[in-house]
Amino acid sequence: MTESIIINVSPKVIYEVALDFEKYPEFLSDVKQATIQNGKGKSLIVDFDIKVIKSIQYTLKVTGNPYKSIQWDLIKGELFKKNSGGWVFKEEGKGKTEATYTVDIDFGLFVPSMITSKLIGSNLPSMMKKFKERAESLA
Repeated sequence: MTESIIINVSPKVIYEVALDFEKYPEFLSDVKQATIQNGKGKSLIVDFDIKVIKSIQYTLKVTGNPYKSIQWDLIKGELFKKNSGGWVFKEEGKGKTEATYTVDIDFGLFVPSMITSKLIGSNLPSMMKKFKERAESLA
């Protein structure tokens, strides 16, 4: 599933907001905690604790290409069979960025893909708006 939004900041600002995982609970209500386990710069291991119907813990390997893109893949997690995706940041003129978010999640046997798609599809626009608001408030 993919969603794009125009954000009134440079690619650098939204890239830094997207990589600042430990601040996610400040503006994403579903994220209870995000902790950088190890790594610096372009490659990180991040633990997440989110609340979507129930509390779910998982760990992602995150790789950044400064100010251009961020990719992640699941290392381990309860309920998830797959959780991969990323951000792409494209400058759209001075002080504007098109931010595109792609996610591919599979809960395996627990949740049919149709329900997963509906859950993600209904939450994605709201999440994108929260990233936009956060980035613009910091610019």
